[in-house]
Amino acid sequence: MSELEVLGLREIEAEVTNEERLITFRLGDELVGVNIKDVIKITKDIEITPVPKTKPYILGVMNLRGNIIPVVSLKKKFNLQTEEVEKPTIVVVETELGHIGITVDKVEGAININPKDIQPPPMNSIGIDPEFIEGVVMIETDDRQKELLTLLNIKKIFRPENL
Repeated sequence: MSELEVLGLREIEAEVTNEERLITFRLGDELVGVNIKDVIKITKDIEITPVPKTKPYILGVMNLRGNIIPVVSLKKKFNLQTEEVEKPTIVVVETELGHIGITVDKVEGAININPKDIQPPPMNSIGIDPEFIEGVVMIETDDRQKELLTLLNIKKIFRPENL
């Protein structure tokens, strides 16, 4: 019998490891989250160099520690009807295409959720194709309000056939 079993920590360890850690951010009024394992870096003051003749949602490229990384506006990619923020925050994520920067209006922070609380995405809930949504979960905000958090599947959004 291990020390963890004697102390009754085996069950606690199983509960803790069952939670998913997410980075949450705003796209317009929508609260969106991605798995923290997919996030490489969050930055604000990096210059984006436009690239001619690219799709409208590709804002350009940025230089991150000597690596040239494409920067994508998810709001433009998903046709969300909100204005672009003048100085967006860039969340660099790991995809099968390599590192990609996504612009977000505001990073809300990191949260833990229980995977059992994740519900299937409602059809076209916020205008994002359900194919790119892992699910939705109701969370309690700082002011004790309930808010819908949409969980994006970064791996599906940034596949070659979806760009």
